[in-house]
Amino acid sequence: NIVLNFSEAVDVESGNIVIYKASDDSTVETIAVTSSQVTGTGTTQITINPSSDLDSSTEYYVQIAATGFDDSSSNSYAGITDKTSLSFTSADTTAPTLSSASPADNATAVAVGGNIVLNFSEAVDVESGNIVIYKASDDSTVETIAVTSSQVTGTGTTQITINPSSDLDSSTEYYVQIAATGFDDSSGNSYAGITDKTSLSFTSADTTAPSLSSSSPADDATAVAVGGNIVLNFSEAVDVESG
Repeated sequence: NIVLNFSEAVDVESGNIVIYKASDDSTVETIAVTSSQVTGTGTTQITINPSSDLDSSTEYYVQIAATGFDDSSSNSYAGITDKTSLSFTSADTTAPTLSSASPADNATAVAVGGNIVLNFSEAVDVESGNIVIYKASDDSTVETIAVTSSQVTGTGTTQITINPSSDLDSSTEYYVQIAATGFDDSSGNSYAGITDKTSLSFTSADTTAPSLSSSSPADDATAVAVGGNIVLNFSEAVDVESG
């Protein structure tokens, strides 16, 4: 609520109390002094109850009609007609969100030695808890990294970088989970974290060279048919290139 404390008892008379948004001078709400939203007539304290909550992290100013309040001798309070006599900024109640990540969710061919970079909607500080990297095939834990460790950098900024202690396996799907206590903005609003397997998952690049599984004729084979072909069986599908 907005509470006005006067030098003496006042009665509501007529006119409006208007709440404006400072950024564009738009009217947020116009409240008649005689409405049920204005209480305390006959006392030194007038309470104004806006019909809805204010926006987060927003500057407002209030104007009051000069006809709004009189004392018992009908002397009128001068009111407020400017933008500065009663201005204030609402609290930051918006939690930070994850704007993007690298690797992006569902990314493929991710470099096995790369970092994981989290880009937030606003600057965040590391707090407590862990970032955990899992292997998707069996939900096994690949690495647990405390947000306070030296492997996590960027506190106080919008970009947090996570450096795993070892390279990822080739051609492997992973997912990342983040504790809801891990990151806060400067007002103490916490990033919700990630607790599922799908919000930040990716597949590492194939860095394993194909190998020869078998051949026909086999190595050291004898009595090989003079008109036969040579067949090479590889560990994975291959394309012809050059040479």
